Amino acid sequence: MTTDETAGHTAGAAEERPSGPPHSAARRPLPADRFGGYAPLSVALHWLSVLFAAALLLTAWLDRPELHGLAGLVAAPFLLVHTLRRLKRGFPRAPDEPAILSFAARLAIIAMLLAMLVIVLSGLSIVLSSDRISGLAGSDIVLPWAPGPALTAAAHAWHGAAAQLFLAAAGLHLLAALSYGARRMHAVTSRIVRPVLGGR
Repeated sequence: MTTDETAGHTAGAAEERPSGPPHSAARRPLPADRFGGYAPLSVALHWLSVLFAAALLLTAWLDRPELHGLAGLVAAPFLLVHTLRRLKRGFPRAPDEPAILSFAARLAIIAMLLAMLVIVLSGLSIVLSSDRISGLAGSDIVLPWAPGPALTAAAHAWHGAAAQLFLAAAGLHLLAALSYGARRMHAVTSRIVRPVLGGR
């Protein structure tokens, strides 16, 4: 193999290597780059979480606590799996942009995940705050145990605060996504719709 062929082969290998340079505005994530995208399950859980969050926000805005509680019970296992899985697996490689912007975008995502975790746990405590769960799909379920008044009050406080944090962080997350689109950083925006086998 000649020197030129060796150099070309090495450059090609570096391009495919997971530890290569971060995504830029000029290129798409490589299918072989498992550190540059999300796994299929991650993408599915992301969009399920978006749908559940929209349903929970709508039922809260409409002041329908029975529907809000029912939606929360259905959403809870999916949101817990999504949150814990994402915190454990980490995130794809940061985009090729100023470090402060990448840090702010990553911080917004982590804040959203932590807020979601508190929302789910406090919401379950609120649902269990009575010895009977009434009004959920017409049911009247007797529970063997229920939190006391102090825990119930704390759960309501944490639930409201976490919801406010989630909305603020989600707004920043949406602004970051719109910013990537405006700057034509399609390699970043496509990560959440183009799953990568073995990705994050």
